[in-house]
Amino acid sequence: MIDFRQALPDELDLLKNFLFEHGPNPWNYLPEDGINKTFFLITNKQGEALIAYDGETIIGLAIFFYPSALPENFQQYAHSQPAIYIAEVVVHNDYSGRGIGSQLLNEIITKAPSFNATKILLDRHEENAASAGMMRKAGFVEICTLSDLDRRHSGSRKTTVLGFDIGR
Repeated sequence: MIDFRQALPDELDLLKNFLFEHGPNPWNYLPEDGINKTFFLITNKQGEALIAYDGETIIGLAIFFYPSALPENFQQYAHSQPAIYIAEVVVHNDYSGRGIGSQLLNEIITKAPSFNATKILLDRHEENAASAGMMRKAGFVEICTLSDLDRRHSGSRKTTVLGFDIGR
């Protein structure tokens, strides 16, 4: 039985290790300083880490920022609406392909109104088929694709930005 809950403050180091163990692939951009900033936002209550677990085993992690912490480069896609930004969705290697990522996204969608968010934004490497399927399954729609040479070092080197409008 897979359950979901907000991560506890004393689990953040464990979750950072989980992210570095199960997140790296040719499509993900996971610089240590960026991940440290992400966890700093969680510690300062500007975002949350949501975990999926099976018994005692953490099998998935999603990190999102509250509308007050929406990254500047995503504000243009929010169109002045309060928006949540999903920074990371990572599934344990042994559990990939089972819909856990989509379930984590759906958990965030369910929580979004409690943060007065009307939109949820996220991004992925243009060619990341697994992420594309997970996001499409959860109802996210592509907004645009742009060249992203600083963050993307493989394939097309492009980022696709996606959105979900709350209440559709």
